[in-house]
Amino acid sequence: MPLVGVRAKADNIDHWKEQFKTHGELFKDQGVSIAYMGATENNSVLAIFETDDLEKFTEKFNSKDTEKAMSNDGIDKGSVEMFIITDQLVIM
Repeated sequence: MPLVGVRAKADNIDHWKEQFKTHGELFKDQGVSIAYMGATENNSVLAIFETDDLEKFTEKFNSKDTEKAMSNDGIDKGSVEMFIITDQLVIM
């Protein structure tokens, strides 16, 4: 299943975490089955998404719906970076 990472700056970590969890329908529209969240003390946030359709995810990610959701979450629009996870290293 494809993985996508999204990194950004948030105005307030607690607000971001609370609001991020309200976007279930948006994530479903992106083919997301699970989303992982993390943050640093300097308000950098990271979300890792498992999606069953990378094209659908990307299309919806670039939509006005996602832009509105990120704005509501207090995300600095200019700080958003999306990473398609294409490689892995298996440690045995």
